[in-house]
Amino acid sequence: MSLKETAIIAAKVYFNPIGYLVERVAESTIDSTKENSNKQSIEELQLSAKRQELQMQMAEAQAKVAQELAIAKRIEIAEEVEIEEFYDLNGEGSVGLKADEKGITAGASASGRRVSKRIYKFRGVNASLVTTSENA
Repeated sequence: MSLKETAIIAAKVYFNPIGYLVERVAESTIDSTKENSNKQSIEELQLSAKRQELQMQMAEAQAKVAQELAIAKRIEIAEEVEIEEFYDLNGEGSVGLKADEKGITAGASASGRRVSKRIYKFRGVNASLVTTSENA
């Protein structure tokens, strides 16, 4: 791998770790699917799909950790940080009963959703912390 390719990969990881991980998992999934789809049985393909689904879940978890670490580092070196958090919980449900000459029918339904949002606003860079972290 050339120096240019290494620099491009490093920039992708630094600026968008989630995107980089998703790209790598997608590439490996496509490659393994192309190689194996012609010579595998249905059971083997289902096992491979489950394996790939687990890989995607692990990559998503790793991407979330990388994102949180990047945010923590940015918070650490910022002069001023403002964090806004919004939470919204919604839920609804219904119960029904119907009676006719054929019999009695009962039913129930419910739904819910949770929305959370964080907004980070960074102002300035604490130069003393940047030089200290580079020297460490």
